[in-house]
Amino acid sequence: MRKFLVAGVATLLVAGAASAQFFDPPALADRNGSTGLPFYMLEVPNPGSMVSDGNKGDWGWFDPEFTLAMDEWRDEGDRPAPSRGDLNITTLMGWAGGDVNRWYVFMESFDDVLDHDGTSVVRWDGDMLQVGHDPQDHGRQRGPASGFTMEWMMAPGDVVEPNNVRFRYGGVEGEPDTWAEYGTQPWINHTVTVDPPEAFAAELWTDGGTTVYEFDIKVLAFQDDAGPSASEEWQMDAVAGPDGDGFPFAFWYEDGEGPDSSFGTNEDGTPGGRNDWTTRGPEASGRQYYSHATLLRIGEYTAGTATAVQTSTWGNIKNSFR
Repeated sequence: MRKFLVAGVATLLVAGAASAQFFDPPALADRNGSTGLPFYMLEVPNPGSMVSDGNKGDWGWFDPEFTLAMDEWRDEGDRPAPSRGDLNITTLMGWAGGDVNRWYVFMESFDDVLDHDGTSVVRWDGDMLQVGHDPQDHGRQRGPASGFTMEWMMAPGDVVEPNNVRFRYGGVEGEPDTWAEYGTQPWINHTVTVDPPEAFAAELWTDGGTTVYEFDIKVLAFQDDAGPSASEEWQMDAVAGPDGDGFPFAFWYEDGEGPDSSFGTNEDGTPGGRNDWTTRGPEASGRQYYSHATLLRIGEYTAGTATAVQTSTWGNIKNSFR
């Protein structure tokens, strides 16, 4: 089934020019992470049962074949990757259409060192997750924001932002107060947890731990200057299916290792202890486009029990579809 879907999606994406132009995304091979293979979001059978509380119990319907595994990410600067004993991320993604139109994510990350220093979720030198979507596939534009790409910052720790999340940009005219509510309920339901719990507020935890980010976001087509309530919902049903336009999204996972960590490599050639992980492929990073996911409807995947997929096994599965 996955082989069939890869072939179908490949025909949807056109190659972009070398220079960055809006509404001109890269070809899939240069758009999605380290492999250039498709990413998937599965239609949620019962959106009313989904609660973004950091517990995986309401994801039992998810087909684990479509888990986004660590070997599909890449370092944004193409720096050396740490071992899976250092950092390992697994992600489940879902969607709902109709009058719901939400994007669902359950992300679980094991990290040998948890760096929660600072009082804000904006933590470029520590552990932080940044997520975004660009429903119309416009391409990323900042300062001021274009209104097409929308991004959120999330992090554990004792921070000033309510619920440990905030919306990053204002509207087209750069009015952040108008759009700050897009980082709050009901627009986004969000929870971040850490196991062990005592590591949540620790500035530096060196005994290892697992961080869970779970959220669901109401998807809007464009940022109206008057705010989210004045903005049009994006109809997820209209872009779903193996032949649909799909959904442009991006993750950035900042992995800090404490005050002595750095980008680059040590003198002995080992990783320096910091990475800027992303789901974007090389050309998508260079030309400021998001990665791309196909939205599978109910019946286009096998409902089952969501379980962890070993990275090595998943890599073998993906390679078989090249």
